[in-house]
Amino acid sequence: MAGRVAGRAGRRGVWRWLTAPFSLSGLTGFALWGFILLSVMATGLGFADLRAAGTDNSELSAIELGFTIATTLFVVSAMVVALHHLVAPGTPVAVRLMSFVFYLIFAVWSVGFGYGFFWKELAGQEFTERQFESAITDLSASVARTSAALELSERVTAEAAALATQRAQTEAGEGRTCANKPASVPGEGPLMRSRFAFADRARNLGEEVRTAWVGPVADQRLRLQRQVDALVKRTSPPASAAVPPGERAVLDRLAMASRLPAAERRALFTGLHEDARAFSATANDLRALHAEAFAGRLAQLAAEVGPDPQRPGSPDPARAADPGYCWDVVLNEKIMAAAAQLRTVEAVTAPEFEFLEGPKATRAAFFGLIGWLAGAAGVEVAGGDDFQFDDKAFLALFASIAVDLGIVFLTLIGLTRRRETDTVAALAQGQGQPAPPRLSSILED
Repeated sequence: MAGRVAGRAGRRGVWRWLTAPFSLSGLTGFALWGFILLSVMATGLGFADLRAAGTDNSELSAIELGFTIATTLFVVSAMVVALHHLVAPGTPVAVRLMSFVFYLIFAVWSVGFGYGFFWKELAGQEFTERQFESAITDLSASVARTSAALELSERVTAEAAALATQRAQTEAGEGRTCANKPASVPGEGPLMRSRFAFADRARNLGEEVRTAWVGPVADQRLRLQRQVDALVKRTSPPASAAVPPGERAVLDRLAMASRLPAAERRALFTGLHEDARAFSATANDLRALHAEAFAGRLAQLAAEVGPDPQRPGSPDPARAADPGYCWDVVLNEKIMAAAAQLRTVEAVTAPEFEFLEGPKATRAAFFGLIGWLAGAAGVEVAGGDDFQFDDKAFLALFASIAVDLGIVFLTLIGLTRRRETDTVAALAQGQGQPAPPRLSSILED
């Protein structure tokens, strides 16, 4: 009987190398080492990205990378050792307190840089696309405001020109269109000729505003809006849309920007942003060149049908002998309104954009976490990357914390099972059992 039991025990011992890893102790050790390796990897890559973000090529040299890996390995190992002494039974209170302090320092290091790694994997590319969408949308909005003001100015100028033509035709057919000459009669004469000449100058000035200023800005606005739509909506214009082949190729790449390689996406975004900045500079140059000039010319044109500069409610006495002078209150106000509209056209503002995909995105997320924590504590921290701590950032922080919590949990489980194993082994060796009574004491009784 004893031989059969020994044989079965021997057979179980032969296969122990295969079953041991799947036992509770084996799985606990496997999971613990897995969490430790994951912590080392996430912390190391996050730390490497943060250091690489300060370099020109966003990459570390072999020596710098080796130093980063070694530092991370030492930090995580020290964190595990500090945790072990913190929770191990029988540890002196002073050692336990010191272990807690150092574990907290190393854990914050691990969680912080690990968060950067997890965030880059979850939302790094999306963050860059969102940053570019925000920049290009802001620029588009600025262009839209400028274009709207220009279109309003053009419309008011065109209406003034149309009104001038209408008043000239009325003067030719009916007369009595000038406040200073209420008795004018229709027909050929100096007044009618001056009115038609005035209408021609107003119309030509309106066309000049359109050609020299409004047209180029309006065309660029349409191109920019197509780019924004392709990037945000992830679709290029339909084939029926009249888009030049070169621009359509750019729109197709914008529509599939999320699927492009990082280098190609960087070139696309950076190139478009530079084009947008060049356009904003051109639009602002046109504004500086034409806004006051056209407004002044409109004001001069309005003065030809305006009142006395010293007495706005009366005709100009200096021009009383001019047979072609016409004081037209309605037309004067209309043209002055067009001049005021040209002066209100705003400059186009081009927001800054930096391609932050890769290590620079990790740095933005890391300092965004610091800003979020500081804000929660009531401390204002200025940041330049406009990072928003959103749901994916919170998920990355949770994943980084979960890795360290896994190490804590499995360390506690391992110590508990070790105490149980040590107790069973001690009992098997007779330790801790009550001592049997001696024979002499029994005989004496």
